[in-house]
Amino acid sequence: MATGRANPSRGAAGRTGAPHAWRSAEPAPLVLLQGPEDYIASRAFDRVRSRVREDQPEAETIAFEATSYQRGELLLAASPSLFAEGKIIEVRSLATMNEEFLEDMMAYSAAPAEDVVVVMHHSGGNRGKKLLDTLKSAGAVVVECQPLKKDAEKLDFVAQEFKNAKRRIHSDAARALVAAVGSDLQELAAACSQLIQDTTGEIEQDTVDRYFGGRVEATGFKVADAALTGRGALALSTLRHALATGTDPVPIVAALAMKLRQVAKVAGQRKSSGQLARELGMAPWQVQQAQEQAQYWTPDELVRCLRLVAEADAQVKGASRDPEYAVERAVTGIALAARR
Repeated sequence: MATGRANPSRGAAGRTGAPHAWRSAEPAPLVLLQGPEDYIASRAFDRVRSRVREDQPEAETIAFEATSYQRGELLLAASPSLFAEGKIIEVRSLATMNEEFLEDMMAYSAAPAEDVVVVMHHSGGNRGKKLLDTLKSAGAVVVECQPLKKDAEKLDFVAQEFKNAKRRIHSDAARALVAAVGSDLQELAAACSQLIQDTTGEIEQDTVDRYFGGRVEATGFKVADAALTGRGALALSTLRHALATGTDPVPIVAALAMKLRQVAKVAGQRKSSGQLARELGMAPWQVQQAQEQAQYWTPDELVRCLRLVAEADAQVKGASRDPEYAVERAVTGIALAARR
């Protein structure tokens, strides 16, 4: 069987907590998927199963639910087969495991079978903490299955999906895709798969807009991104859609101000995005985006537009009877000031 891959040391990278460790999960006698993100756990199950079957195409897969486990099932499943074929035992719902599974797995982890790969998912909580500690002490490969909460993590997820398919997606297209599809990883992966299968070459923002543009929710940040890169028609159409669907002008002006300040901070800087991110308290992807937008701006125009946005901020907060006109005037002024 895959005893060469079943050495726990081969999966040590899974213990680092790296967000993409699940993409490189390797078979081992004991593999623990830990975290509440079910989609990542399902991908890790698939990854380990496929790696085993590269060496053992006939390997048998046996699945258990730890909640409804019956005593002795694990021992029976892990016993040698008549034809010495490999086995993959997949156990889900460890967070709600019953006492029978807890006791059997505690005993099994002391001397796991070398020709059997046991993959278990614990979604979180205190139930079974003693077992988790025992599995880790026994050398189990631990693969983190944590939700991707930050935009940078979701953008990295999209980039990796395309990289694995030997395709490339532009950074602005990746941002558009995340904005359109949202934070559900299963939907995001499905959207990546659709673009990979239905298109050729590099993926640009126009392609994403063509496939998913109807799902994009107009926000102040989309208005600001379009305005700061001189795309006035897009900025105004997005703004008008946002206002027509009930978006308050105040957060739109706040987004304009924040984006302009970020561009002002990075403009003319020669340091790396990572170094600037640390010094400025920004995420690296925010620095990179601001650096891309800075090429459209001169220092004088930045100063002028920061003043323009300050005026708009006062107007949308009560100084004007027509706050929608105030924000539209600011967006128009920014878009015209950006060099195309």
